[in-house]
Amino acid sequence: MPVFNKYHYEHLCAEDAVRLIVLDPATSEEDPLSCSIIQCRRSEHIVDYSAISYAWGDRVFSRNLEIRCDGDTSYVRITHNVETLLRRLRAFDLPHYLWIDAICLNQADENEKAQQIPVMGRVFGEAKVVHIWLGPEDGTTANLFAFFQEARLLPEVEKSEMAQRVANLMREIFGGPDGQRALVALVNFSERPWFSRRWIIQEACLARKATVHCGTYSIPLPSLVLTATRFQTLDMSSYPIKVMANLYTPETKLTILELLWNFHEARCLERKDRIAALFGLVRDGHRFHLDYASHWTELYKQVVTGILALGPFLFQKIMPIHLGSLTGQTLDDEIYLITHP
Repeated sequence: MPVFNKYHYEHLCAEDAVRLIVLDPATSEEDPLSCSIIQCRRSEHIVDYSAISYAWGDRVFSRNLEIRCDGDTSYVRITHNVETLLRRLRAFDLPHYLWIDAICLNQADENEKAQQIPVMGRVFGEAKVVHIWLGPEDGTTANLFAFFQEARLLPEVEKSEMAQRVANLMREIFGGPDGQRALVALVNFSERPWFSRRWIIQEACLARKATVHCGTYSIPLPSLVLTATRFQTLDMSSYPIKVMANLYTPETKLTILELLWNFHEARCLERKDRIAALFGLVRDGHRFHLDYASHWTELYKQVVTGILALGPFLFQKIMPIHLGSLTGQTLDDEIYLITHP
């Protein structure tokens, strides 16, 4: 097995520059992964690319991705999940231009991340398609995706009638008299890590076109959203199901407080990402000056300052409900942390 040097990231050439990987085609999913890395300026719209929305999972970088550049070959370390999704998404005939944060962001450069992370909404919004990777398939995936395909074709009827039709469809596809198999499969599906990620909200909502992949199965995101909406007629949906049903389009942008409340259960590793992961969807974003390089307490102060600009009465009215969603702590804890960095 050849020995390569670790890939060296060049600094981005401009403020609006992004890296893309050019993933080499393969005739078999087992063929070795290889790619090149290029830089493009978003303002020039030279390359049509796809963006990948996924959950990192275990951060064990146990795989190598071969990088070709100017006649030299090097590598970057990637996780098993990233390796799997790249194998699944690469084409058989042509190179595939992709944006994926694990490779296209220099994860060791905090300054670059501070510059790039606040514009992630644009990166996903300008992609020709967003590929949503949920992970490998399991024993229920075939029936689930058949249910998704059929549920979207149901005619619009009253809620009670829709609930009955959804229940009948679940029994028809999964078998069993009470639809319990379907319910268990749907709950397990909705508990896949992607649905609880905070960043997926803007990644999905800002996409021009999005496709959901689970192993070898795929479905357009709008079909999944419609299915989740119809499943809610059964009055037994979980938080992830509600997230699925509320992956709206940019035309329905909300205020930062509304977003914090609607998606307060969505998780992230960095406290500042409680804000940054939603900011691409904010209707009143012009009121805020967010410096992602600052400490998370400073970032929260910037948010509160912008909220106060809406007027003290509105702030007092909604603060007890929304502010606690920043970290999941009590209101008193939040006020102390924001005012005592």
